[in-house]
Amino acid sequence: MAKRARSKARSETASSEANAAAPDGSAASDPSTSGPAPERVAIPGWLPAVLYGVVTLVLFRAFAFSDQMLYGTDTEGLGYMARAFYAEALKSGDFPLWNPIILGGTPFLESLAGGDSLYPPSVLLLLLLEPFRALGWKLVLHVWLAGLFSYGWTRSLGCSRAASLVAGAGFMVAPFFVSLAYPAHDGKMFVTALTPLLFWAVEAWFRNARLTALAGIGAVVAVTILTTHLQMAYFLFGATGAYALFRAIQELRAGSTAAPASSGPASAHPLARFGLFLAISIAGAGAAGVQLLPAVDYIGDASRRSTTTTQATPEENRAYASSWGMHPEEAVSSLFVPEFVGASVNEPGWTYYTYWGRNFFKYNSEYVGLGLLLLAVVSFFGGRRSGVRIFMAAMAGVAFLYTLNTWTPVWGLFYALVPGLKLFRAPSMVIFLTGFGIATLAAFGVDRVLAWTASKHPADGRTAQRVLWGAIGVFGLGMVLAQSGTLLDLWRSVLYADISGEKAQALLNASPFIAQGFLLATALCAAIAGVVWAGRGGLLKPSGVAGLLAVLVIVDGGRVSDRFLTTKDFDDFAVRGPIEDYLIEREAVEPPFRVLDLNRSSVGGGGRPPSVNAEDVRMGMWGLDLAGGHHPNDLRRYRELTGMDGGGPPFNLLFGPNVGRLLGVKYIVWPAAAGGGIEQFQFAGFPELTAITGTQLQDGRLFEVVYEAPALDRARLVGTAEIEADASTVERILDPAFDPAGTALLAPSPEAEAAVASLPGAPVDGTVEWLEEGTDRTRLRVTADSPALLVVSENHYPSWHATVDGEEAPVLRAYHTLQAVPVPAGTHEVVLQVRTSGPVRTGLFMSGGFWLLLGGLAGLERLRGGGPKPGHDSPSVG
Repeated sequence: MAKRARSKARSETASSEANAAAPDGSAASDPSTSGPAPERVAIPGWLPAVLYGVVTLVLFRAFAFSDQMLYGTDTEGLGYMARAFYAEALKSGDFPLWNPIILGGTPFLESLAGGDSLYPPSVLLLLLLEPFRALGWKLVLHVWLAGLFSYGWTRSLGCSRAASLVAGAGFMVAPFFVSLAYPAHDGKMFVTALTPLLFWAVEAWFRNARLTALAGIGAVVAVTILTTHLQMAYFLFGATGAYALFRAIQELRAGSTAAPASSGPASAHPLARFGLFLAISIAGAGAAGVQLLPAVDYIGDASRRSTTTTQATPEENRAYASSWGMHPEEAVSSLFVPEFVGASVNEPGWTYYTYWGRNFFKYNSEYVGLGLLLLAVVSFFGGRRSGVRIFMAAMAGVAFLYTLNTWTPVWGLFYALVPGLKLFRAPSMVIFLTGFGIATLAAFGVDRVLAWTASKHPADGRTAQRVLWGAIGVFGLGMVLAQSGTLLDLWRSVLYADISGEKAQALLNASPFIAQGFLLATALCAAIAGVVWAGRGGLLKPSGVAGLLAVLVIVDGGRVSDRFLTTKDFDDFAVRGPIEDYLIEREAVEPPFRVLDLNRSSVGGGGRPPSVNAEDVRMGMWGLDLAGGHHPNDLRRYRELTGMDGGGPPFNLLFGPNVGRLLGVKYIVWPAAAGGGIEQFQFAGFPELTAITGTQLQDGRLFEVVYEAPALDRARLVGTAEIEADASTVERILDPAFDPAGTALLAPSPEAEAAVASLPGAPVDGTVEWLEEGTDRTRLRVTADSPALLVVSENHYPSWHATVDGEEAPVLRAYHTLQAVPVPAGTHEVVLQVRTSGPVRTGLFMSGGFWLLLGGLAGLERLRGGGPKPGHDSPSVG
């Protein structure tokens, strides 16, 4: 009898614990009064930082324990060159306002030319390390920080240390996050790492109502904007705002409007606290104003992005905004089997060009981790903070549906109703909110498993256990169907009947790996189900359960993330050959010129079409100014003049008779080894080319050839000018009858009209001498026998200012995108310089003021001796 009574009492206790999660708003689940989960596993305070550090170093072992660079496709495309340019300026005590190297020159801050140029961790690492090492270590650092921030966030929700440890480990190695290293999407990684930190700060504000927490929200908002991935930041801020509103409503329902014993923020009505949250978020944006204001102003009109956003037709914009989303294939690979859709990574194994989805290629994985997902499901079988769990599940679900773009109505609804979304593309990147929500729920799931382990009652967790056993059967069936080919045949016939021949071949290559992926998913389900079963049955202690779950989620995410982490010898990447040596020698003795680097082009053959590629920026590493290049946010008018659409060739530059001359393109680099000479393309833009040097392969074949082309000087005098509307300027320049050497075309303005009236209307006899050519400043000595226009082949932008003999002079826009300065007769010194005016200056003052405000709030809390307010005790995050 005594034994039965003890058993019944134990059962009632366990049932009471399992049912403790009443609907939010009741006394039992009041988020302000419900205590944290019991600590069933002894986790020392130092363990999370050490464990996460070890896991991070193991994951990045090939980079961390070598002298190589962490490979990224965009690192080769622009990332290294832009950061090296910036680092060189910083170490010389300068801050560049202009990058003259690619695409006719771009404003540095406004166009985000240096990416994370004001983001504190990146700046520090660039100052301490070689740029190629700094690019890798900043990603390593953020993977480690992601684990710590996730741990702190889930601890603030009252999860146990063990549960938070497991969830943080799963979040930090999750492929939707770490695999972004391969395309070198560092901004996305930064925002993902900062996501739990911002949610943590918001939770602290609503639990403790301390000014330090409020200031923390503003600081994290500011730092997130400084990552310069404004699209990811936009979605994060929307999700955080929704969470803050949810918490305010929770506090209202919990009856926290009763007057507390103290005065100050803690006594504020929950909706007032929400209002303060909105205010401090705006203050945080203001603290990042030095980066935010110039970028927002630039994107609206000057950026090439405006052609697909603010200036596009509704149909063009919708196609742009929905591009690079997830499709049904990615849906399976993101949640369950990462091998399902394959990848386009140049490494042996299941990621080696096995991508058969509907986007052009795939350099990353959206896999959130099946292990975390299973634990997230377990979290809904009882437990505490049910409101938070429901919110996280809803956020993760809505974000996931949004990533599927036009496959569900969710994306279309947001596109139609939410302002700003028409500026963005790639809905798939919102998967970070799905992964974050699932990782948060996983912490609650681990606590449920630990509770069942501690209770040792057979009834506890029985339904969840059945779900886990069922998952084994589902994935086992998927394995059988994939192995037999039935699954993929059915998929193609129902969902992907229009698959192309190339993608069908990729699917054939991926098929064995898909079956293998289902096998691994089945094994993972079995392992997690086995750990839960062993814990419930008393075969494992809570420490063993937590340890094994941590290992499983780390292996689950890490095995996939590892496929997207590779290194490259920096000396092979940055090797300087005879072609570069020759051009650098010419640069030292000639007036400034531009190089058109076409070394990625091909004349085709063997079934491949001919292609012309002018996006390589490698020569920019040695300071050579390039007519082409790659930049996601360069100046729109330069693109219009050169005829360059996205990553396509610059058609106007290649086939228009005047564009290359205007831009000062004197040397063209051509890859002869790719199939022959450049003359096979018959570029009308360069009818007179002379091969002047080249390199050979060991067998004697030409490898690269440098051609010299006739070009106008990059600074020259013109005596005749006409006013030409923007709509017709490029067409006029492309007219073979037009001679840009004799006539300047000016954009309409009063200053332009005055300049035209002052000119003689005939050639000017004079000279232009280069005295200084810097990144932000050009100094010239001009001698002219009559009033003239000094035309400078550099992109026009409002931040450029001119002086003639120290007196201010207008900088006119010439030939659609270049610069022109009126000069009187005689000899004069003309200085063209980029100044911190307009949005940059305003943003600088805003940043200074708002950082003082945030610091003042934090300091005020310390002066008040701020501690946890009555009725708002928070669990320790240690």
